[in-house]
This record gives sequence, C-alpha cells and structure tokens, in this order.
Amino acid sequence: MEKFTGLKLEKQERRPAPRRRVLLTGLIVYGQGAFTCDCKFWNLSAGGARIVLKNAAALPARFHLINVRDGIAHESRLIWKKGSELGVRFENALSLSAKPDFFFERLRKLWLAKAVR
Repeated sequence: MEKFTGLKLEKQERRPAPRRRVLLTGLIVYGQGAFTCDCKFWNLSAGGARIVLKNAAALPARFHLINVRDGIAHESRLIWKKGSELGVRFENALSLSAKPDFFFERLRKLWLAKAVR
C-alpha cells in the first residue's frame, strides 16, 4: 500500500515486526522429512522471512524451514511466491537441539548435515 507524503509516495509497512536483511543458509523440509529443498534467507523477522530457492520446486502451503546458522526449525506457512522468491510466516519455532522425537530428530540431522558444509 502506498501513502502520499508531501511530494513523494512511500510504501507503508504492513508487517507486525520489522525484517532485517540477512544472507543465511536455509533448508525447507516437508513430507514428514522425506523431501528437502535448499534456500537462502534474504530478510528475517520474528514473524517471518523472505527466502529464495536454489532450484525451482513445487512446495506445500506448510513446511518446516530450518535456519542453519541458529539451529531453529520454523513451522512455516507460504504467504506469497514470485518466481524463486517466497514470503513465509512463522507459526512456531523449534530448537533442533531440544526435541527428542523421531521427526524432530530427522530435522536435526538434516540441519547438522547442512551446517558442517
């Protein structure tokens, strides 16, 4: 949405939390851990992110998005898609060092495999 202020138009920020520019390695995980897709975080906030896919992929509306640097898996919802860029909303964050069950252990192993590169 644009707002007229004086002699120029400015875009109004609609996000509840400001995003900061980053360049972080990410991993999208779906299908109960059976499928993965490499990505990069370009913008990040407490409530969501803008990510870019390494390779074009058809993704479900909900998936886990691993922030490799921080070791956090975000339960995410796809909000928008434009080419290889995606906007996602975080619905829950899971520490990959704290969850012992099978699915979270699979996410943790995927994170560790990506983090050592």
